[in-house]
Amino acid sequence: MPHYTMTRRKVMLTLTAAAASTMLPPVSFAAELAVTNLGKLSVSTLSDGHFDLPNNWFANADADTLAAAGDPVVVGANVWLVRTAKRLVLVDTGSGDVFADSNPNVGKLEALLAAEGISKNDITDIVITHMHADHIGGLMGPDANGFSNAKIHMAEAEWTYWTDPSLAERVPDAMKPLVTIAQAIAVPIKDQVMTYQGETDLGDGLTLIPLPGHTPGHSGLRIASGGKELWIIGDAIISEVLQFKHPEITYGLDIDPQQATKTRKDLLTRLAADGIPLAATHLSYPGMGHVTQDGDGFIFKPLS
Repeated sequence: MPHYTMTRRKVMLTLTAAAASTMLPPVSFAAELAVTNLGKLSVSTLSDGHFDLPNNWFANADADTLAAAGDPVVVGANVWLVRTAKRLVLVDTGSGDVFADSNPNVGKLEALLAAEGISKNDITDIVITHMHADHIGGLMGPDANGFSNAKIHMAEAEWTYWTDPSLAERVPDAMKPLVTIAQAIAVPIKDQVMTYQGETDLGDGLTLIPLPGHTPGHSGLRIASGGKELWIIGDAIISEVLQFKHPEITYGLDIDPQQATKTRKDLLTRLAADGIPLAATHLSYPGMGHVTQDGDGFIFKPLS
């Protein structure tokens, strides 16, 4: 793979140009953290902020459904910290400074960790659901932006796809900035990355689960301890106001929309049948709840 010399400033300028047509005024942000206990494990949800998405980024939806969802469609940006007996495991790293010029509503994780007295050097593991900028942006910088002691876990299919030197030539123009960011981040972290095929036990009740479609190696994390479970499902759901009731609705950044839809339906059907709670990146904070089947769709009930 060639050496990339993309700096933070160059990446942010690239994204600023790409996002200029959809920029909205910043809104206020309050630091937030919620803790859920699962047996011997604790799972903290940290809000990295929120995104305002144009509703035309969602397809397979009729005009009335989109109108009811509003424009923009506001989605969360959640990150999780799992505490085991000996490990501090971060699930995704948020946007970091990647969108600092184009979207000041995100990139709050670093301040939240500092407020909790958590040093980046204390993070032992990072599980990456997928390599979109709002999930790996926090790794951009020298020594993985300070996460220098962490093992970085992800699906082999995800790493292989985004680090392919020919990828930028093959994707649509709208995706090129995402490729640029992913490859700029990949070079300095490559020695920390551990990749896996299929469902993989990461130890301490943590299991990497393939959830492909949004990206080729998009993954979730099953957390189990003391007879309790929680599934972190990344971007298998983008909009709670659209995709629970209408799981056939796809998102503009889905690389394989058909597979993403199948993954979402199969996943929600299983979680509903088994009564397993889920957490997703773009649900409203704190982004955890149960789903129940409702005909061809689902109803999401946030955890109280």
